[in-house]
Amino acid sequence: MKKYPHTQSRLKLLFLFTLLTGLTTLSNSISAQSKCMIYGSVTTIEGKTYEGPIRWGNEEVFLSDIFNSEKISNPYIKYLNKSNFKTTYKSSTHTHSRDWVNISVHTDRQSTSSFDRKFQCRFGDIKSITVTGRESVSLELKSEKFINLKGGSNDVNTSISVLDIELGLINLNWNKVDIIRFFRPAQKINDSFGQGIYGKLTTTQGEFTGFVQWDHDERLLDDVLDGNSSDGNLKIPFRKINNITKQENGCLVKLNSGREIELYSTNDVNSSNKGIIMSLPNIGRADFDWKHFISFEIMSELETENLCDTLFPESERLYGKIVTKSGKEFEGVIVYDLDEAMDSELLNGYNDDIKFSIPFRNIKSIKPMAEDYSSIELKSGEKLFLGDQADVSYKNAGIIIFTSSEEYHIVKWSELEKIIFME
Repeated sequence: MKKYPHTQSRLKLLFLFTLLTGLTTLSNSISAQSKCMIYGSVTTIEGKTYEGPIRWGNEEVFLSDIFNSEKISNPYIKYLNKSNFKTTYKSSTHTHSRDWVNISVHTDRQSTSSFDRKFQCRFGDIKSITVTGRESVSLELKSEKFINLKGGSNDVNTSISVLDIELGLINLNWNKVDIIRFFRPAQKINDSFGQGIYGKLTTTQGEFTGFVQWDHDERLLDDVLDGNSSDGNLKIPFRKINNITKQENGCLVKLNSGREIELYSTNDVNSSNKGIIMSLPNIGRADFDWKHFISFEIMSELETENLCDTLFPESERLYGKIVTKSGKEFEGVIVYDLDEAMDSELLNGYNDDIKFSIPFRNIKSIKPMAEDYSSIELKSGEKLFLGDQADVSYKNAGIIIFTSSEEYHIVKWSELEKIIFME
């Protein structure tokens, strides 16, 4: 990964200070995520409906998990094409709200361009997903805005599992599914796909407590840690593990019984591990590279009030103030990177091989610092330097801001001083 010249030490210090000081306040809300399972109904093409906890493929099971795909088209490219980055342009839309630019993302369906982008949002921000083809869906956000998506990950054209409240477990193939609707259960549900893996992650950047995805995969206590031992291959359920400590060529695994086992030669326990993802409320999620991992202690989940509804409000259009380097200021509806328009979409960036994915609704301001990185101030008070992604570097395609129903401006990344997001 490219390092930021003359700034790496400063980045690490800021990262440590701002995140570690926020851990105390985060710990009380983070444990609620395990209760926030994906729940809803799945209706088949034959009209049969099943309701209960949902697991996407053999992976996503919590509302904080991320749905990944690609937008079929980018409706904002037409503004770039006809404006060629001039300063001010007129819009033909005549409504008076944050929906001045009332563009459905599914328009111009057949168009393609180099500005077509990946789409990411958390399952908790989704109202429904309609299967429109073998590799395509129409995704509806809670705000009732639709986005047409195609491929982009194994989240499309996958199996859907439902723990039906009457029938039990049902596994449905993609070609059998018509629509999935997401909502909160009307009453307490005892059945689930399992408890999340919760604990304290010790890294070279400090200690973090919360729910994890091990190797981008295992996220439930009944999932297994796979590795070779001196006596053969072992598959140990996470619920039986007390802690995992990295060694030179593998890991030392201590069970709840006190027994210790050395494991090696699989990507669960060596440098082939894809990374350890931790959910951080009020921030988003952090994906720790194996090089940062020191140990992980599995802990009992804290019992707290279920915060699902407050963690995942209805999506809103991005709105705020743009300040340019020349001193100009514009306030209005924002399209970020000529692509992201909703506060439920994610901003991505790296800090020393730790990848952050942050919902825009959690961001207070963005300030470009150099070609390769930006300062991100969060509404919770944390600050991060993030780089190496288009969202936070010179690769950013620019910002459109609609200042009224008839006027908009395009600001190049190189001209941007700061973005301040507003309610």
